[in-house]
Amino acid sequence: MTTQTINNKTFTPRFQELKKTRDTEWAGILENAKWAHFILHDTFDARFYGIYLIETYHYVMHNPKHQALVGAHMKEKVFKYIKFCFEHAEEETGHEMMALHDLLSLGLAKDSFRMPDPHPDTEVFIAYLYWISTNGNSLQRLGYSFWAEDSYQYIRALMDRVQTTLNLQKSQMTFLVSHATIDEKHAEEIDEMINEFCKTADDWQAVEKVLKTSLALQSKMLDSVLEEYLNLKNGGESRYHFLNSLVGA
Repeated sequence: MTTQTINNKTFTPRFQELKKTRDTEWAGILENAKWAHFILHDTFDARFYGIYLIETYHYVMHNPKHQALVGAHMKEKVFKYIKFCFEHAEEETGHEMMALHDLLSLGLAKDSFRMPDPHPDTEVFIAYLYWISTNGNSLQRLGYSFWAEDSYQYIRALMDRVQTTLNLQKSQMTFLVSHATIDEKHAEEIDEMINEFCKTADDWQAVEKVLKTSLALQSKMLDSVLEEYLNLKNGGESRYHFLNSLVGA
């Protein structure tokens, strides 16, 4: 495999291998994950989307915090990467409010409910991201950003199905639609950081491990979203009971 030039930037063969790994991991999830199959082939109502937005609100809230911790914990004086960590943290601040906006747009009044605590699987996902941001190879969190900032190419069909099934306006999908536009720039920056600063076998292995692990943890969180929705739909006791107002239950 030879180097590849994109937008006047040369990307190494190892970077191209990492992109193939990302493609493979996403393909496996889209083929096998319960939540992905459910979105494409089953029926659902606004409560499913609501639970997704609640859990997204929780984990996205922490993204700028653990991103900044990478820069704060770096022992190496790689100033360009440290600066990137803090600037990226600043740019990610407040993105959870898009998820909250979309949740309220479904018909909820802001003062009509208390935001439930995150699901345990969401907590595990959040905790893992804090762990890899403060321990181990200082580049490894890039593995999370590598898929998170460039996920829309993989989930476009799922987004379209949600929008069509629930008859949503784009203004009710700001996290998924508007956020995608913001992330285009971020994705390019992540690519550059990985390509420029990953030098050793340990660097590449650490980034790849976090790519695989964090993506799997997010998929597990989404399976839990599905489980919670089915429980709510079937009348079970649920922390998301207030979402029943969206369907007049």
